Amino acid sequence: MDYLKSRKNAYGVLLSGLVLGVLIAFLINDDPDTSTLVAAGAIGVVVGEAIMFWRWSKRRKTAKRED
Repeated sequence: MDYLKSRKNAYGVLLSGLVLGVLIAFLINDDPDTSTLVAAGAIGVVVGEAIMFWRWSKRRKTAKRED
């Protein structure tokens, strides 16, 4: 539950992952079709979520050590 509460402040990371995925799709292919854009966007969202989860778990470990 703490993870979900902390997420509301980190949507920028998720959005940047989505944009990065779509940008990579355009760099790889001059005129990507819809399925390529959706797949690249999904990969970007997964990368953004992984970064957010990594940051959250790192802060959580640091907070536990201080207690």
